[in-house]
Amino acid sequence: MKNCNCLFQVQLILAFMFLSWKCSDSPIEANLDHLNLQIDTLTISDISGENYFVAPNLGSNENLYLGRKSDITIPITYIKIPLANILQPNYWTYVNDTSVTIDSLRFVLFSNDSLLNQDRAPLLYFSPDSQFDENNSTYLDYDDYNINDWVNIGKPSVNIGVDSLTLFTKTQITWDIDTLLETLSDTLDSNLVRTFAIKIDDNDTTDFIEFYSEEASQGENDPQIIMYFRRITPIINDTIVIDTTNVKIYSTGDLSIFYPGIFNHIETNIVGMSNGRGMRTFFQIPSITDSLPNGSIIRNANLSYELANDTSMQDYSLILDPVQQDTTSLDSNIIYAVDPLSTLGYPYRVTGNQVNNRLVFSIKNILQNILLENESNFGFKIVSDEKNEPFHTIWIDINDNINRPKLEILYVHD
Repeated sequence: MKNCNCLFQVQLILAFMFLSWKCSDSPIEANLDHLNLQIDTLTISDISGENYFVAPNLGSNENLYLGRKSDITIPITYIKIPLANILQPNYWTYVNDTSVTIDSLRFVLFSNDSLLNQDRAPLLYFSPDSQFDENNSTYLDYDDYNINDWVNIGKPSVNIGVDSLTLFTKTQITWDIDTLLETLSDTLDSNLVRTFAIKIDDNDTTDFIEFYSEEASQGENDPQIIMYFRRITPIINDTIVIDTTNVKIYSTGDLSIFYPGIFNHIETNIVGMSNGRGMRTFFQIPSITDSLPNGSIIRNANLSYELANDTSMQDYSLILDPVQQDTTSLDSNIIYAVDPLSTLGYPYRVTGNQVNNRLVFSIKNILQNILLENESNFGFKIVSDEKNEPFHTIWIDINDNINRPKLEILYVHD
């Protein structure tokens, strides 16, 4: 028994020594003096930048808008209702189902506006042949466009929702669209599209309303049609069961059309980014291959910009992406239908962080690959994240002698 105890103690000591060795945080020590490595820094301030403009498309935003805010006008919002999709069956076939009686159709939107009432609520329109592209349509596609030939559904009913504590939850806006049942359920018309539009009265030029888009939730707050119906189910002994219920047909696309005023900062040494204005920024930095020794390893590289005094990042995100083509033809006086600057994207696409009053991007990855000649230095573009509120503009300094943009590089070389 004593020998066994001794053996157990020896095993326990060996196990403790092994675990202590495996868990040690002590680095391996070695003499690297013979490598003659040096750590240096480089700061580049000769960085030029300019704004350019792309017609705004807010198809990925979590809200829909109507009215006017800042210098931006949104006269109309389009909403697409499907025949069917992979997530829901074709409920329109219920019209031809003898066991189903459709009682009513309601078109429904939701808003976080607790002050919305029937007087402020928009008009609803319907067209069986008008289409839009959620990801590409802009105000440039709608010159001299009108909806005079659309069906005018009129004003909705408005219900302000509250919870058990009488706290506001959301506002439901509902239109009666029973008169559209035959058209909406037409499965023989191969060209039929189910496009709705909401529009503020032409005489109202000051109001502004927000609604939830299909991007805002998994269906609960999406634009939708609610179909109320009764289903008759025969059972034995000649009795029947009548089940009164409803189904929801969710939108598959929606888009608010933004008409921005062209708005530059009053100071020429400041540029900005704004989704609602279609304002983006392009920057060029000098070649770093002429400034760093051959074989340099970049440890850290931060490109930073001073935020202008009249701006705030708040909860906003800005995205920097390296450009992948020549940019000499970029024209800041043109409103582009699509962004003329294609970019490299992942893994070089980075999000900026606000540090004190500076906007900082870590661009170590792309700079190291430029240094290794794996990528070319065509410059960078900075855009506002598509999830940002679109009416705010982030302004940054570009030519101020004290607060110029700067690229700070920490590198190792021999």
